[in-house]
Formats: sequence, C-alpha cells, structure tokens
Amino acid sequence: MPAILRVVEGDISTFEGDAVVNAANNHLRMGTGVAGALLRRGGGVIQDECDALVRKDGPLQVGEAAITGAGNLPVRYVIHAAAMGDLPITAESIRSATRSALELAHQHGVLSMAFPLLGAGVAGFPFEEAARILVNEVRSFVNEFPDLEAVVFYGYTPDQAAILRRHLD
Repeated sequence: MPAILRVVEGDISTFEGDAVVNAANNHLRMGTGVAGALLRRGGGVIQDECDALVRKDGPLQVGEAAITGAGNLPVRYVIHAAAMGDLPITAESIRSATRSALELAHQHGVLSMAFPLLGAGVAGFPFEEAARILVNEVRSFVNEFPDLEAVVFYGYTPDQAAILRRHLD
C-alpha cells in the first residue's frame, strides 16, 4: 500500500512516529529554526550525538544526511538532512539531502516520519520551490520503497502549510 502523505501546520518537534527530519547544516550544529526547536524539546543529547559524529567522520557533505537518537522527542530518530552549510543551498542540495534522509529512514526500518522544508528558513531558499522539490522527491521514493507507511510534511505557519498542501494535491 502506498504511503500516506499529509500536511500538518505547527511545530515539527511535536511529531509522534519513528523519525523526524532536521533541516541541518553539514556541520550538524543545531541552533535556530527547526534544529533549535528539536534541540529545545529533545535535549542536548541530540547535539552531543551530532558532535560525536562530526568528531569521528568530519562534517557531512552538503546533500548528505546522518541519523542520531532523539533524546526526549516522541520519535526514535532524528535524521539530519544537510541541504546547506559549506556550500550554498541549491535545488540539487535539497533534492539530495531529502533522498539521503529517506534512504537512512529505510535502512533503519522507519515506517512513519516527518519532514520540514529544507533550506527555506535561515538559508533563504524560496519556500514554493523547496516545497515542490521535497514533495516530488518523497513521492518518487515511496513509489520505489513501499514499506514507508506515512510521511508528514510540516508547515510552521498557515501559509506554509497551504503551500505544502497545494504541492501535495
């Protein structure tokens, strides 16, 4: 059965499921926006795990993703999708980071996950285009890997949620 794709307006850190995606930078420093919300609710253990990954393997390449535990969040994992960082945000980095996050989810048996818009916050990528890229990449992935049961796209504001719904319809 194909995954259920839906949009929720609000704070992604409240998502209850298997995994939540963080709109990360490639150094995995969690500060503002989605990362800040996940850090505040989930606790410093998430940043500690990110720091350990970077110490061990160095920064991610822009377009890659990494997975950590979720601290106090109501999920098992945080998947850090690095669409920005040492290189500027691009449509390709959003596409690649989205795909990398989905592949990690698949490898870890994730059945339900939540995505924010990657790159449309502090990085300043146009929200409309980021929404189109995200939804298209997720649709393509769930057609290939039907074991993913649900993907929730989070728009923090009513306008953001409406744009995501438009691309989902």
